[in-house]
Amino acid sequence: MSYQSIEFIIFVLLVLLFYYTVGRKHQKLVLAVANLVFYAVAGLKYLPFMLITMVATFAAGKKMGAIYADADEQLKLCADNAEKKVVRAKAKKDAKRVLQLSMFITLIFLIVCKYSLFAVSNVNAVLAHFGAAQIPMFRMVLPLGISFYSFMALSYVLDIYWKRYKAEQNFINYAVYLAYFPHVVQGPIDRFNEFSKQLEQPVALDYKTITYGAQLALWGFFQKLVIADRLGILVDTVLADWASYTGGMLFFIIVVFSVQIYADFSGCIDIVTGVSEMLGIKLRKNFNHPYFSRTMAEFWRRWHISLQEWFKDYVYYPVSASAFMKKLKKSSKEKFGLRTSELAASCFPIFVVWCVTGIWHGAAWKFVLWGMFHAALLIGSQIFAPLFKKVPEVLKLNTETYGFRFFQIMRTFILCCIGRIFFRSDDFAMSVGIISKVIHNTNLPSITQTIEILGAVDVLVVVFAIILLLAVDIIQEKTSVRDLLAKENYITRWIVFFAILFIIILTGIYGPGYNASSFIYEQF
Repeated sequence: MSYQSIEFIIFVLLVLLFYYTVGRKHQKLVLAVANLVFYAVAGLKYLPFMLITMVATFAAGKKMGAIYADADEQLKLCADNAEKKVVRAKAKKDAKRVLQLSMFITLIFLIVCKYSLFAVSNVNAVLAHFGAAQIPMFRMVLPLGISFYSFMALSYVLDIYWKRYKAEQNFINYAVYLAYFPHVVQGPIDRFNEFSKQLEQPVALDYKTITYGAQLALWGFFQKLVIADRLGILVDTVLADWASYTGGMLFFIIVVFSVQIYADFSGCIDIVTGVSEMLGIKLRKNFNHPYFSRTMAEFWRRWHISLQEWFKDYVYYPVSASAFMKKLKKSSKEKFGLRTSELAASCFPIFVVWCVTGIWHGAAWKFVLWGMFHAALLIGSQIFAPLFKKVPEVLKLNTETYGFRFFQIMRTFILCCIGRIFFRSDDFAMSVGIISKVIHNTNLPSITQTIEILGAVDVLVVVFAIILLLAVDIIQEKTSVRDLLAKENYITRWIVFFAILFIIILTGIYGPGYNASSFIYEQF
């Protein structure tokens, strides 16, 4: 049941109907049943993986909570700090064992289901080099949304272990959180303490809640069906036969792909966030106009925000605070000085984060290379930060002018597009081939070829749609479009609403014989 399908729209309408008619006390149960139905429709074979992860991490949370509660009671009876230290140490050790078991169960499903084929194929490549026997290839089931719900489950047990909040005692609350149908497929990656608070507050049927959510979802459908899927036809056609095109055309297509993935991902987030808003539940902010970023660091604070925050909290900080990093920082300070020590403390965790980020996006070396590309950019910005700061001062450049900001935005966008070459290519050889063509064959892209692939009408439609998207994003940088629209009279509001609806109906990429393309991040 894809988010852009008619079936999903009907499903949401039925959920809303039951959600607001069964009574506030039973709204959680409606969500629990809706989640189960949504996931079961995707495939009953996926359910055991999620259910085992769900039960294991919920039970682990309760067990760790009980361990800490028992320790708190024992601490009241301790005579001195030495006894208290022993009690705390034992509680932490016992909780850590439970944590490790739950993390093992969660990660083993993720690793085996997502990466076993990749691992075996690479081992076979090495064995073939030495003429050894091959390991039989097998393809595991890849449960829908496993990368997302696994990370949410891990954040839950880690937060309980670190005592950021108390363990949940109600299994329904935790089940709704982990399997919540708007975010289970491709995020955002929510945190249990933020999500669960909203479950405890029954939602009354409200005009603003429904209309605001519907407006956002409608805008998401516009981005997906009018822009992303239309550009996807152009991108897929050219890259399927990339060797036949000039370097200029190929770079143009990579730029087009960058717009496509923006509209695709932003569209999906708006759809699921809008649907969730109609249910009275606000999801984590996951997208904030990243192509307006002036640096790559800022870009990754705006793109897939919940994923970057997850890596910061559960990878970057733990690596930074690890015993290994403390030794590295100390030894580098003694040998090379404070500046090198500070760089080591910040750059090594960045490298680790982007190794994991790359492989999280997919079981292929191209994603590892894409991750290393961004690691190099971010580490380079750390190393050369003093130089980047000094150059404008020497040249007496005003870095706050619109011209300089535009230069920084375009520089960041181009760097992002270069990274997209690795991301979108089928393999490393294709990436190298495209880059080589872009460098050595810089002929301008052919408008004629673009029109031949899409058609003149579709080119005009997508150009005007992108201009509209850009205009809305510029406004959104300063204020809320929905708030501005709410200030208009109801006739104007409904004219805008129906105008967007008719644009989607008339120009969206769907219809008889159309095979709706899934959202790009749905594959991760």
